[in-house]
Amino acid sequence: MSFVDLHLHSDASDGTLNPTRVVQEVARRGAEGVSLTDHDTLVGNEEAGLEADRLGVAWLPGAEISATEAGRSVHLLAYGVREGTEALDTLLAEIREDRQHRAREIVSRFNELGVPVELEAVEREAKAGVPTRAHIARAIVASGLMPNVHSVFQQYLADNGPAYVEKREVLPSTVFSCVHESGGVVVLAHPGREYSDEQIVEWAAAGLDGIEIMHPKNHGSRRDELRAIAYRLDMLTTGGSDWHGPGGGGMDPGTERVPLEWMQAVGARCRPDEKLKVPNDSE
Repeated sequence: MSFVDLHLHSDASDGTLNPTRVVQEVARRGAEGVSLTDHDTLVGNEEAGLEADRLGVAWLPGAEISATEAGRSVHLLAYGVREGTEALDTLLAEIREDRQHRAREIVSRFNELGVPVELEAVEREAKAGVPTRAHIARAIVASGLMPNVHSVFQQYLADNGPAYVEKREVLPSTVFSCVHESGGVVVLAHPGREYSDEQIVEWAAAGLDGIEIMHPKNHGSRRDELRAIAYRLDMLTTGGSDWHGPGGGGMDPGTERVPLEWMQAVGARCRPDEKLKVPNDSE
């Protein structure tokens, strides 16, 4: 049975493979369609799109944008987004600048806690991407100070952990507006039970276009509950593995058998563009 994967990360953010390799590996596992959704950046999309075209795989440009509301992190998947839209480009640049500042603060906290790590080591892990908590954890593991990334998060980097630093506030409504202006749509990523049904309905009224249903963090009956909300409000439904490459986290591509029809529905809601390589039902 074929599938699509609409939640993937490359080394343009906190994945372990470059965008070309991500598309190759997911296609090798049988994917009909893919979307690269790196954190707060569109930089890997052109490379990934070219490889998808070469392999004959359906393609949607994407990003996973970090928002916050009432002190809680809210991850929003943006699909069909284009570089060159002033509002979105400015928003992403501001978020990335905050990530740089946040990385420096986290490194400082680790050193104060007696866990020596250098910013240069974190930047090497991030390569050309923006440093994230995952890069900091990998730098610590590479230095031999802790056994694995999971233990670093569990002891230090989880929300409210001793080395955790809050992000600057970017309201979901701001993301909705910027993404819509760029011609794209916004989907709530892996909500699980972190947000109440009432909160999701409120975001839908403010411009949220869809809900990520098929994701490893959505367990059991919660998938049916989320799907019911989406159908009742005529919202898009999506899914994906959240794969970060070998050793990077997330489930293996293909674990979530997301149907091509869901990807087609997302593409149909985006502003028409030659870069959206999503076949319609008649093709």
